[in-house]
Amino acid sequence: MSCRSPFCRKNAKYLQFSRILPIFAHEMCVKSPEKKTKMGNIFLEYQNQKIKEVVLYILSKAGDTGYFRLMKTMFCADRQNLLRWGDQITNLDYYARKHGPVPTSVHDGLLSVYQGAPSEFSDILTVKGNFMMVHPTREPNLEYLSETDKESIDRAISELKGKNRDEIETYLHESVYHRILSSEQKKYSHVDIVMSAGATEKQIARVRHENQILNALS
Repeated sequence: MSCRSPFCRKNAKYLQFSRILPIFAHEMCVKSPEKKTKMGNIFLEYQNQKIKEVVLYILSKAGDTGYFRLMKTMFCADRQNLLRWGDQITNLDYYARKHGPVPTSVHDGLLSVYQGAPSEFSDILTVKGNFMMVHPTREPNLEYLSETDKESIDRAISELKGKNRDEIETYLHESVYHRILSSEQKKYSHVDIVMSAGATEKQIARVRHENQILNALS
């Protein structure tokens, strides 16, 4: 099956890693609200599973990790990918909180595991101890991650390597963070994320272009 829509071109790096994405990409090109909704639900399920695999991949590379470092690594991984390719690895939303940028859905899921409450992460990891150390219970399924995904995650791990909690907090508390923290919604846009890393005008333009494509398809 061949598809030359903007969505297919944008997600070409994913197509070889999943059996459902070629179907989704093809159906998105068919102007049928019912099919678009159905494939959208499939894609959402895929993205939710992919978040789990990203978490497991980070843990497989970094070893048992505190929940604080894990969440900051996820932010840096999505930031690395935005800087290099114009889109995130995950579909996570990031918010400015007291101790830095946070993917709130992951934060809440890990906290639920720690408290023994139901969580979408309960089947893949445990969270224990005063420092909320995160331990995986299985290996990541690498079919969900492209080579560029893994490269961006590896870069994020290296970016924070050797930094303790206070140093990571200081590192991510730059001017964009403070601006967002003082805003009403406290939510990072994709442009905010790359600007927090000192993105060039070319990188910012690429992110805006990718956002326009996604908005046109939503």
